[in-house]
Amino acid sequence: MERERLYSKKLNAGKRTYFFDIKKGRDGSAYLVITEQTEDKKNRLMVFEDKAEAFMSVLQEAVGKMKEVK
Repeated sequence: MERERLYSKKLNAGKRTYFFDIKKGRDGSAYLVITEQTEDKKNRLMVFEDKAEAFMSVLQEAVGKMKEVK
């Protein structure tokens, strides 16, 4: 069953397409689904509302490290 979509954004990145969807869970809380799609496969990552800030913190740290490695 498809959950109610509250927000959706698409990012084309060469041969990959990323979808960022915020959906509403059964309990009414929001969660983020990040989908990476290529010609032959699809990968999904779900980030729940109560862990979103911690997820973003680690993601921002990792992006910062990527810039340092250049």
